[in-house]
Amino acid sequence: MAITSIEQLREIESWVSRKTLAVCVNVIEETYDVKTFQFKAEKEQLFHFKPGQFIGIQLEVDGEKHNRSYTIASSPTRPHLLELTIKREVGGSVSPWMHKNVKPGTQLELRGPAGRFNCMDIESDKVLLISAGSGVTPMMSMSRFWCDQAIDKDIQFINWARSTQDIIFRRELSLLDHQHSNFNVEVVCTQPGLSENWLGRRGRINKNLLADLVPDLNERTIFCCGPDGFMQQVKTCLEQLDFDMINYHDETFDPGGKKKAKLAAQKIKIEAEANTSIAPLFNLTFAKSGQSVEVSNDKTLLESIEAAGVVIDSACREGNCGSCIVKKVSGETITENESGLDEESKKEGFILTCTTHLKSDVELDL
Repeated sequence: MAITSIEQLREIESWVSRKTLAVCVNVIEETYDVKTFQFKAEKEQLFHFKPGQFIGIQLEVDGEKHNRSYTIASSPTRPHLLELTIKREVGGSVSPWMHKNVKPGTQLELRGPAGRFNCMDIESDKVLLISAGSGVTPMMSMSRFWCDQAIDKDIQFINWARSTQDIIFRRELSLLDHQHSNFNVEVVCTQPGLSENWLGRRGRINKNLLADLVPDLNERTIFCCGPDGFMQQVKTCLEQLDFDMINYHDETFDPGGKKKAKLAAQKIKIEAEANTSIAPLFNLTFAKSGQSVEVSNDKTLLESIEAAGVVIDSACREGNCGSCIVKKVSGETITENESGLDEESKKEGFILTCTTHLKSDVELDL
């Protein structure tokens, strides 16, 4: 429905549900392997979120269910459409499927928004945005948000790309740089290629390049997003430059979540095998249905719940978003990452199932 009056605009609901049925209305080819999917809520509503946050989607590909989290690329200052900018991962299951199958008219259920990495909860007057590859998406959401409001903020944006063909949002970044005197962008290519005469910066991140690009580095709050290896290089450079890391914030969907959970599971399994030669089994009981299943503690609680056929929300699957929160009635568990859970919920007995393993028989309020 097109909005043609103030009265219609006032009647539109805000995005308050954790689940929203959305319809794809447009697909933009950003690069040869990156597409932006624009979604509109099936039931007219405004998408309110914090720039930098992500949403979760659940898809069925070849009969198998997959959960994925994607950072929102659009800005809440343009609340009628939600944009997801997704790179097609070679060998992946979900992103290739989306690139091939999601077209105008395709419906998806969005879950969220979620995420503590955002520019509204972290105050700053001078910022440095550092990104690589598809890590540019939360930075784009923040940049659009600030520029749309003409916020009095000194914004420096450095984006690393492999080649000129891999620069996501290239035209829009250039336009923002041209239109806003407080917004300065620098694109650095690690392997510019031969398709054009690249006159910009070249090379991988290093402390000398970073210090040259941002002389007032120590006066800024840094937001960083990109592959794990890239972000580790950024942190190493900053430490070498004596940057106060309390002003550094990064986005990763595994800040110790899956990796720590897997390590914990391996440790539990090794200890169990040393004592009994087999991984211990525990009873998992669902209070509302009375159903009880026997599960191994080398699986996450979420995996065991899904294997039992019980429907439960989930998104990031790494302890960050809080979607898979469940109240534990009884039993002992171990949770490696629970950044998506607030202190009040912890006190009330809630746990995040995606990074939790059983240490005894457990009963859940499900």
